[in-house]
Amino acid sequence: MFANGERYATLVDGSGVPDFWVTLFVTVVLRPSHTQNSILNALQGIAHFKVWEQIVQRDVVSEFAEGRFLSDMDIISIRDHCAAETSSARKWIQSSTKQKVVKFNRAKALQSGQFRRVGKAHQSNRMTHIADYLDFTSRAILRKRSNFIELEALISGMKTRILKHRPRISGRAVNNDPDFKAPAPEVFEALMNVVREGSEDNPYKNLGIRHRNALMFEILYHTGIRSGELLSLRVEDISFVGSDAKVYIRRRHDDPLDPRAHQPVVKTLERSIPIPSSLAERLRNYIMGVRAHIVGSTRHPFVFVTHHAAKNCQGRPISDSTFRNRILKPIVKANPELFEEITRHGFRHNFNYRLSKRIDEQNARAKSDPSIKPISEKEELQIRKYLNGWGSDHTAQIYNLRHIKETADVLLREDARQQVKHIHKDT
Repeated sequence: MFANGERYATLVDGSGVPDFWVTLFVTVVLRPSHTQNSILNALQGIAHFKVWEQIVQRDVVSEFAEGRFLSDMDIISIRDHCAAETSSARKWIQSSTKQKVVKFNRAKALQSGQFRRVGKAHQSNRMTHIADYLDFTSRAILRKRSNFIELEALISGMKTRILKHRPRISGRAVNNDPDFKAPAPEVFEALMNVVREGSEDNPYKNLGIRHRNALMFEILYHTGIRSGELLSLRVEDISFVGSDAKVYIRRRHDDPLDPRAHQPVVKTLERSIPIPSSLAERLRNYIMGVRAHIVGSTRHPFVFVTHHAAKNCQGRPISDSTFRNRILKPIVKANPELFEEITRHGFRHNFNYRLSKRIDEQNARAKSDPSIKPISEKEELQIRKYLNGWGSDHTAQIYNLRHIKETADVLLREDARQQVKHIHKDT
């Protein structure tokens, strides 16, 4: 982390020494134009390629220095490797090393089916990052060679062949099953009952932690913000004024006040979202009555902090991994049969479903009460875009899937009833 707040990520070996060529690639190619998360994604792809080198016992960078490039069989092997889960491949390396396996066709290890696989989009992204890294590295190594013009054609050909072997992904089709995106609204209602501070099923023992976690889930439920937006909330981002209570979502990438190495960031547009006045009051009580008394919490402005003193983390803003593993996971384990499909992002889908229902209710009241203004489709789209921080219209369809399906079902049932009536008349 630099003094200006920039997070500079690179790849290190087992001794903690940065990889020279990867660091150069990050500095020259990625750092000027990529966000922290984008750089981390690229590094994960390159790290996966390093695992392939271990499996096949190769050092591709050294081969570039000798003017040797990847063959078609190498690229096919890399393609297959990119379909495997990194942790699974690393476990295989560890087990084969312990067994002192020396001679066998390691290049065919991926074809044995013993590795868990990732999705095609993930596989394709990995291959793109690897192709960019190898293209840059080979050019940097060979650019001063007298025959670089000839070598450049081979380098470009290598990159093209890698990219051509990426799996085909047939568009970004919307899955028409709303349960694929998030469980039914009743599941979220049940979860909100469990996280209540006084709930007998609440898995958190400490009262202060119960208070904090309940507030975090309530904000997700009432605002539909992303988990990164929740974790990046500052005290100054909350308006506690009664009927005007709201939270402000601010973009603060590379925030020097954020001590977290992996900074949670706002991915959407800035906006303000109304919250219930009761929630605002409870947030005030937490900040003044609980957070203020936790050691280290006054060193930064972030709302939600770690309460436990383990590993000198007390008072630090909650990290993404802590939220996933120490806050959400215990709730899911409290009732795995009911909550196992709940994700942080599912709250966003649930928020948009409830928003659609509220708009329907207002339009229904407007039919019988002229003083109530109905909300048109265009206005609904603008409301949804603003509250979610979207810049385009397309995303609304994905987050409104459940309501769209329900509306379609109602229309089809009504059509079926009308058809039955006509049949009875004809008979």
